[in-house]
Amino acid sequence: MKKNIIFYCFVAFVSFSCKRSESTEAVVVPVVTADNTIYYVDADNGSDTNTGTSESTAWKTITKVNATTFKPGNSILLKSGGIWNAQLYPKGSGSATDPIKISSYGTGAKPKVFLSGTVGAPVYLFNQSNWIIENLEVSNYSATRGDIFRQGIFIQNTGGGVTSNITIRNNYVHAISGSFRYAGFDPHAFGGICVVTTGTAGTDRFDKVTIEGNIVEDAGRTGIVVWDNVWEANGHASTNVKVQNNSVKDIDSDGILVFGCEGALIDHNVANNCGRYREDGQFNGTAAIWPTRGRNCITQFNEAFNTQALDGNADGQGFDMDIDSYNFVMQYNYSHDNAGGFMLILDASNSVNSIVRYNISQNDHRTIFTFAGGITPGTRIYNNTIYIKSGLNTNIIDHSWDDGGGKGDLNQTYYFKNNIIYNQGSGNYIIPGTLGVFDYNTFYGNHPSGEPADLNKLTTDPLFVNAGSGLNGINTLNGYRLSVGSPALNSGAVIPDNGGKDYYGNVVSSTSQPNRGAYNGAGL
Repeated sequence: MKKNIIFYCFVAFVSFSCKRSESTEAVVVPVVTADNTIYYVDADNGSDTNTGTSESTAWKTITKVNATTFKPGNSILLKSGGIWNAQLYPKGSGSATDPIKISSYGTGAKPKVFLSGTVGAPVYLFNQSNWIIENLEVSNYSATRGDIFRQGIFIQNTGGGVTSNITIRNNYVHAISGSFRYAGFDPHAFGGICVVTTGTAGTDRFDKVTIEGNIVEDAGRTGIVVWDNVWEANGHASTNVKVQNNSVKDIDSDGILVFGCEGALIDHNVANNCGRYREDGQFNGTAAIWPTRGRNCITQFNEAFNTQALDGNADGQGFDMDIDSYNFVMQYNYSHDNAGGFMLILDASNSVNSIVRYNISQNDHRTIFTFAGGITPGTRIYNNTIYIKSGLNTNIIDHSWDDGGGKGDLNQTYYFKNNIIYNQGSGNYIIPGTLGVFDYNTFYGNHPSGEPADLNKLTTDPLFVNAGSGLNGINTLNGYRLSVGSPALNSGAVIPDNGGKDYYGNVVSSTSQPNRGAYNGAGL
């Protein structure tokens, strides 16, 4: 469809140019105006014989909505408190300036659209652009997972070219029973809110997808996922993707996953208790928030906690930069009480330039920084604050399987600078390779045998305002600011391209020595 529009516009332009060269007559270009009709749907008092264009003449069923092709500027409003056991699949596309909206009207509970554990999604769009989906309650529950793939809200692009301008906001999506099985599909791409491309490489993708302000609970396999399954490292990717200000809780596996995107932003989300389910014989790996297979993606100001690592699950981290991560940045995040640790940097054979900076980890378990698949070339880990309480056996650095060759082996230089490790636990450092550059870090507390050499290390108390005092919430970390007299003040190394600000919004100079750790303000 978009190719045809572009083609017609091009023809009109050529015709206009030719006519102007022959005549001074004005050419009238038709303008398509929006149809601002609002359609109301009332499960209790509506009727499908009504016009649907006022509250008093509302439609009744989802069947009536699904049989209608909507126009740019239309709104479909479901009455608050209404309940529909059906799949909502309206037809048509909006325009960039006049999207079609699905929302609610009236007072009371969000209108509920649900399925009873059947295949598919209660809210579904297929190859449709320019839609807003908001203010709904959505569920699709079954006590049996098996090979059945389910979603809550599902936006699908298969053969649709560029599907654009999709906004999903302020919905409550819950009780989505997912599958962990690879039965013709990748189960990662299913769950609460799913925006998925499974079409043609080099052609099908998403542009301008915003998923914001949603609550997703009791869902699987994934809470929120944008999945461009046909992305290509040499150019093709979904663009302008934002996943922000969402809450995911009690998720079977991954909380928020972005796959195959250029410049995706994962911002100000909260993930709690991900990885709560496992299935024998299936892949049970979990990370709460992670981008993969993409370029220039930023993950920032998120909180991940209580991520599980059930038996057989080698992951369980709060955050992850996974396969094919080109120039990913992980900054200003708060990780705490995750069973697998803070940060996984995975499959370095196809990744480059992983940056981890200005994050705070409190009481994460097993391993704070895990390298897997070798060492990503260009890895820089700097100005993070790590706190490990007494009684935890948390390794600060570890690595598991190695790629064994190529650019992702262990013979890569990586940088670990300006970090503060406040270690009251009994874990160790298992350093990957021999080319790690450790400099200007603070190692305070217990000093295990594997603690790395560091020419400019400090081992004195960094004098946090109140170490270990973080609660739930990214704004509860004032205790990790530095007190007057801290040896970490103005004693770090200058880092090029340092992002310009610390966790708390303080400026970080590109020329003057910064503090160590995630706080760069004055002593308090």
